[in-house]
Amino acid sequence: MNTKLPKVSIVICTLNCKDYLERALKSIRKQNYPKSKVEIVIVDSYSTDGTIETAKKYRARVILTKIRGYMEGKGMPKSIGCKRAKGDIIITIDSDNALVEDDWIRKMILPLMSDKKINFCICRMAIVKSDLLINQYLSIVGTDPFAVYCSIDPQISFGNIPLKDEGKYYSYTLSPDNFFIAGGYCLAFRRETLKKVGGYSRDVDTVFMLSKKGLANLGMPKNAHLHHLITKGMLEFIKKKVKWGKYYFAHGNEGRELEWSKGLFGKFGKVRFSYEVLRNLAVLPNFMVSLRMFIKTREKAWLLHAPMTFATTAAYVVAYLKSKR
Repeated sequence: MNTKLPKVSIVICTLNCKDYLERALKSIRKQNYPKSKVEIVIVDSYSTDGTIETAKKYRARVILTKIRGYMEGKGMPKSIGCKRAKGDIIITIDSDNALVEDDWIRKMILPLMSDKKINFCICRMAIVKSDLLINQYLSIVGTDPFAVYCSIDPQISFGNIPLKDEGKYYSYTLSPDNFFIAGGYCLAFRRETLKKVGGYSRDVDTVFMLSKKGLANLGMPKNAHLHHLITKGMLEFIKKKVKWGKYYFAHGNEGRELEWSKGLFGKFGKVRFSYEVLRNLAVLPNFMVSLRMFIKTREKAWLLHAPMTFATTAAYVVAYLKSKR
């Protein structure tokens, strides 16, 4: 049975994140998947805190690059890792993620092995009650509250995505006219699929290229989750968003297949984007969403929806103004 399982490469980008990485690697090495068929590829930007030594301790393959900061894009660390990975299936995760279930890898590759029409897989984040409430909220809607309107995770949480039940997993098809951001913290592809779009670049761009070629059929395993330690608090989160926003407004559109602030929802993308900015800053509309989802799910984390969408949008506005100085 194990001889039929494909070789899997898990690609992680790192920079001075020893403790996070050790947690991630422990969860990978606990998987009930043949160890000889799991390759861990660490793309590190010359960490100085023991991250590289930790990677080697868990028998990961380490690729060093002098590129620092933003990890995604053509020629950037995640792209390098995917290009040099040797597995039949390539999975990208973040260094602050941990695989929750011991059979996570088996679940993630099942849609790809069961149906040739499925070209990539995503999974959901685990909502862990011992986490800070802000992390519980971000596990529900994804790591960018501003992008709730155009990201697949929150839209699944809202019940707006008509997923098709395939038994052990769900499926859904994206197209350029029906596109949502997917897989920001985790994506699984067949190697041959990545070749069809010229390799991995950014999560959004890679999936968008698949959609343009009619290949964006996603699988989402049931009961497969990542535990994502997203932030240590609101202040840290907002500072990260300002920093990321400044980079995006200065460089984010270089070499992109899709500028999500303009390209989503067809010719009305700019209008929708502007509407969402005003809606988030108005607070009241999202407060009503908060209240509705809390009543529906009884998840206290939903009560953060209005302040988080406001704070994230405000952070991006500040970043935009600073980038224009």
